[in-house]
Amino acid sequence: MADRRRLQRLIGYAPGTGLAVWAINVLVQRILRLDAECPYNKHFTSRVMHARGLSIEDECDKVRRSLAVSGGCYINAADGLSIGRGTIWAPNVAIVSQDHGRNDLDHVPPTAGIRIGRDCWLGFGCVIMPGITLGDRTIVGANAVVTRSFPEGDQVIAGVPARVLARGRGRHELAG
Repeated sequence: MADRRRLQRLIGYAPGTGLAVWAINVLVQRILRLDAECPYNKHFTSRVMHARGLSIEDECDKVRRSLAVSGGCYINAADGLSIGRGTIWAPNVAIVSQDHGRNDLDHVPPTAGIRIGRDCWLGFGCVIMPGITLGDRTIVGANAVVTRSFPEGDQVIAGVPARVLARGRGRHELAG
């Protein structure tokens, strides 16, 4: 079993991805060289910019699988992007760690990067803006735009801009 896991890591296969998806991803990323600098197998319709700034806690298989199967995502890790163990996301998610000036679009001011905690769930089409911290077990609703940090964790956030809808481990009751 350990040899199998070692081989899977060597070829960039995240368990549960499916061989067909893995093969298409390898073709596009490693042979056609689209986002070839990304050390992780990513979905062929997603983009990972500045991949050297991307950090996945413990090289977690669940996070790597989400990167490999969630299509249409845009991930910019220029100023750093740390993703906690167990975090997953849906298709069309945008995680943008870099900004640009308002008066001079060529000016790129540094940001604090993005930190996404453990066991988070990023819903379809949500956008995580630069400098954001999401606490452990935060759920981000579909199409939410996260413009400020929610470091507390154990909460559901949604909306434009995102706000807290529910708190606590159960997260079933809405927060006024």
